[in-house]
Amino acid sequence: RVDMRVVKLFRSTALRSFGHQLRHYVSRDIGQHTHYSHPDLIAENEILPGITKTEFADRRQRLMEELSKTHYGMLNPKHLVIIPAATLRYMTHDIFHRFHQNNDFLYFTGLQEPDSVLVMDCANNLPQHKSILYVTPRNPIKEQWEGPLIGPDDAVSFLSVDEAYDMNLLAKHLEERYSKEGYSVWYYGEREIPSIISDAVTNTISKGLLQLPGAKVTSMHSLLHHIQNLRVVKSSSEIELLKKAGKIAVNAYKQTIPITRPGMYEYEIESQFEHSCRIQGAQRLSFVPVVAGGHRGCHLHYTTNQLKLSDGNLILVDAGCEYFGYVSDVTRTWPVNGTFTLPQRELYEAVLRVKNTCIECCKPGVTLNYLHSISKEAFAVELKALGIIPMDLDGSVLANVINGLYPHDIGHYLGLDVHDCPLLSHNASLVPGMVLTIEPGVYIQKSFGVKRKEFQGIAIRIEDNVVVTTSGCEVLNSGCPETVEEISKLML
Repeated sequence: RVDMRVVKLFRSTALRSFGHQLRHYVSRDIGQHTHYSHPDLIAENEILPGITKTEFADRRQRLMEELSKTHYGMLNPKHLVIIPAATLRYMTHDIFHRFHQNNDFLYFTGLQEPDSVLVMDCANNLPQHKSILYVTPRNPIKEQWEGPLIGPDDAVSFLSVDEAYDMNLLAKHLEERYSKEGYSVWYYGEREIPSIISDAVTNTISKGLLQLPGAKVTSMHSLLHHIQNLRVVKSSSEIELLKKAGKIAVNAYKQTIPITRPGMYEYEIESQFEHSCRIQGAQRLSFVPVVAGGHRGCHLHYTTNQLKLSDGNLILVDAGCEYFGYVSDVTRTWPVNGTFTLPQRELYEAVLRVKNTCIECCKPGVTLNYLHSISKEAFAVELKALGIIPMDLDGSVLANVINGLYPHDIGHYLGLDVHDCPLLSHNASLVPGMVLTIEPGVYIQKSFGVKRKEFQGIAIRIEDNVVVTTSGCEVLNSGCPETVEEISKLML
């Protein structure tokens, strides 16, 4: 890697001699996918594939409409909404992680650049507002090293905001335009600020609005719940991106399952899955995958993925990918040698029946907690029938045993985040456009006392992603092998 200190040797002369030429050369390359760089993916009026400038503007408008219905929204005519981008994080002093955007910022702007800030200024009664972006200014030296930046001029035209400024002006504008004007400020609560947001940005906001002499900010409020109320219901264009992420995961499983053999290592399975996702256009995996052979599947978030796969065991893989911000989260379990043993098959088909029952019950008006209760009732029937738990077990004793064998919820909301909109209650009624996972599982530790000892050490989870429709739900990862027959045929 190049030592960044050498930049200091030629910075000043390069700025003078090269700056204008570089600015002209990259005038349409802004550092992320656009119609100009990827016309096969993004149409002329889109910011992300299928998501237009108009949709992003509508999202900002709907947020302001949401705030206008609150007590403080009706009480005060002046409001300032502030949503920062993420910052670049480092593994060591100068070696950085791959950048990942703050998904709230991405949802309202579509910009994939770090260290930017979206400000929505309502000077006279919600929901009227101006959308203002503060971005890193164009800099030929920085761009020579790191690639092109959008800059304030292109931010206005490409992202369709009202105004855009050099990020270095944020503190000055907060002080001069807003700090003494009686605004209500909407930001993250003190304990809600994502760790990916720069401390410098948060300190600038706090200092610029609250700590200056004569500051007259009337109140500070948390945005997060209001943002998640919007994000949880997906538009048709968002659903298409989630379907694409699901389809990529399906194809990755179809390419990963057949190569599995005893003696392979878990990391080989992980590598195949990731390669398949990336080669199909996914930007990254959506989380560190679980690739767990045998009894290691009983550890729900096992991600070491370093051990050898043994003949006669199952392998549980929980993985997904991210496609232009939107994610998939799909789990499949299959035999390492291609053949289910009798107890493996019996338990696998029981889990599959529970999963399919929950999908049949998923429709508008029900809740995630209701679906979870359905899954627990179904597991009680299935596990009794298999002799894993006694037939006469009932009441709180039965509930405790089921919770021990099935210790997680039936699912979670899904979207820009894997665990999307975590503030939204699982008692909220599902409505069309919500996307969630359905992921029942059974994990029988080797120490679990069971009459049929051949079940000990078996871990099985099957997970699909579904979107709620007007009459039920649609599986977004349809076609992913799940029956014993489909998996066995794939592994021949």
